[in-house]
Amino acid sequence: MMRLTLGLFALAATAGTVAAQQPRALTVPDFLAFDRPSEPAISPDGRQVAYTVTTTDFTANRRRTDLWLRASDNPGEARRISTDSLGGRSAKWSPDGRRLAYLSSRGGTPQVWIYQSASGARRQLTTLSTGADGVIWSPSGRQLALVSEVYAECRDEACNQRRATEDERRPSRARTIDGLLFRHWNAWEDGLRSHLFVVSADGGTPRDLLAGKDYDTPVPPFGGSESYAFSPDEREIAFTVKLPGRDQAWTTNLDIYSVPVAGGEPSLVTANLPGADQNPLYSADGRYLAFLSQERAGFEADRWRLMVKDRQSGQVREVLRGWDSNILEYAFATGGNDLFAITEKRQRHIMVHVVFATGEVHEVLTDMNPSQMSVAAAASAPSFAFVSDAQDQPPQVYAWFVDHRTPPSRLTRLNADALAQVRMNPAREFGWVGAGGDSVFGMLVTPPGFDPSRRYPAVILIHGGPQGAWLDQFHGRWNAQLFAAPGYVVAMLNPRGSTGFGQRFTDQISRDWGGRVYEDIMRGVDVVARLPYVDSTRMAAAGGSYGGYMINWIAGHSHRCKTRGSHAGVFNLEAMAGATEELWFTEWEFGGPYWLDRGDYERWSPHRFVQNFRTPTLVIHGALDYRVPETEGMQMFTALQRQGVPSRFLYFPDEGHWIGRPQNQIVWWNTVQEWLARYLQRPAS
Repeated sequence: MMRLTLGLFALAATAGTVAAQQPRALTVPDFLAFDRPSEPAISPDGRQVAYTVTTTDFTANRRRTDLWLRASDNPGEARRISTDSLGGRSAKWSPDGRRLAYLSSRGGTPQVWIYQSASGARRQLTTLSTGADGVIWSPSGRQLALVSEVYAECRDEACNQRRATEDERRPSRARTIDGLLFRHWNAWEDGLRSHLFVVSADGGTPRDLLAGKDYDTPVPPFGGSESYAFSPDEREIAFTVKLPGRDQAWTTNLDIYSVPVAGGEPSLVTANLPGADQNPLYSADGRYLAFLSQERAGFEADRWRLMVKDRQSGQVREVLRGWDSNILEYAFATGGNDLFAITEKRQRHIMVHVVFATGEVHEVLTDMNPSQMSVAAAASAPSFAFVSDAQDQPPQVYAWFVDHRTPPSRLTRLNADALAQVRMNPAREFGWVGAGGDSVFGMLVTPPGFDPSRRYPAVILIHGGPQGAWLDQFHGRWNAQLFAAPGYVVAMLNPRGSTGFGQRFTDQISRDWGGRVYEDIMRGVDVVARLPYVDSTRMAAAGGSYGGYMINWIAGHSHRCKTRGSHAGVFNLEAMAGATEELWFTEWEFGGPYWLDRGDYERWSPHRFVQNFRTPTLVIHGALDYRVPETEGMQMFTALQRQGVPSRFLYFPDEGHWIGRPQNQIVWWNTVQEWLARYLQRPAS
């Protein structure tokens, strides 16, 4: 418990200064108006960084992206290089560092554009009727690869245009469905497939390398340009694919294939690997192909291992020796086969240097939260651009020339004027003894103007996944600062099932959703309740996805909190298993299809304990949520209402598992804050 004690001393030491400054709390408009950087791309010589900035247009109820460019040694101002009203995104440097390929919807659909970094001249490269995405350069810079959604049976642009017109003119929207997955995440199967194209950098007609293939690369819904890569000799492209079959909905198996750039049939690269394999990358000498791989088929939260295949011998091995956390991103280092990777460790991301020959791992960046790593391929020493943030710091772009002495250089000062007007306190780690005597950790965020001599209401946040984690990051949706802003202490708990604490800890939630993890959480609540500055009579709990499930589970087993919020929460496990799209998830977590063994489905289903519901609860769900279908939220709300428990249902007909539209996010936050205030704030005297 020493870590908790030290954290409390640190809070107390900073409290007086914070209180004296009388800070203004962060507001919902502040939060949603913050500009957010992403997709940093460092030039091959390491001297310039291009990046995307997303801004919010509340009137149009949308977000737009623009491309910016600045020197990596930080002199002068950044310049915006997307000048039209439709902006741009996803810039990639040519190998000679003279050009940027990027995506713009200037012509109505997203297409590839080329920008000359010296002159500022730009030209449109593609005119595909189905649009373009995920552009990358070949090693020589003579051609580019991209993806476009096409009709699988079409082999040319004319066919795609004809099919699109036919679909648009169909008099009926009825669907005939013969197999799974017929919908995924928040979209229905529409007959389109994301195919890999190559095009000359000088222009011309892009060639579909997967013409006639009934599968996607990248694999939806979250794959991107990291899903494919050119070989150094440009003879082939390796790509990630999930082959069609009737097991689409209950297998997690992905494979790496390669296809000749000149045309030909794809061939399997990752044979005899049962789990998911993705994100291939060739070494500079072409001898090795690296990729990420999961060992256990059917388990979407298995540890992502960094593997390499020797293309001469065919031998496949894991690179990192004794590493027990997910590899999230990676890149080959300049001038050799060593690798740099971003991984998760104890509630933050860190960067590690992997010695290729020995598998030794050196932690080289541990005091930030790096993500979206870009490497300077031609620089004299390892050089990177990345995005980093913290609970009290919205994301910024950094450049780092890795000499193990000089810290990263911050390139952006986004939102500087707005941030000067608000005060946000950093997160502090705390720990407690969970089920079975295991160490469990979380983070505390205190409200602006925090005074340790006062007592504050507390909000307990439970993350989704369930194999996920709260990190020291400025979360774009479940933002701890906005929960703390009305005057609440926020506790973000990482019980078993959380990532970043070793795979064994992550594994221990499967088939035990309401068991030891529930004990971890309730013991964490006990610790928070005993804090001298927390009013244990005014506590709330909230969570989304699995966090919503746990709110529903707690509702039937404990009445510790005055109110709760359940977003996209699982309520009836059998009903969920029959309506969700990714069947591998429920079948792994509960031991197979429910008709073969109902034990875990019945044991851990919140709907079996509705007779114990008494705590006022806010229920939130989106109609386009196909992961946890909307009827789960409706059932929860019905059970509360039927028993006279104070409750409210916030329903979004145009949102999925996450709430993303600006105006909907305003409604979400206003409703959540109003609901919490009703039960946590004392009436004015």
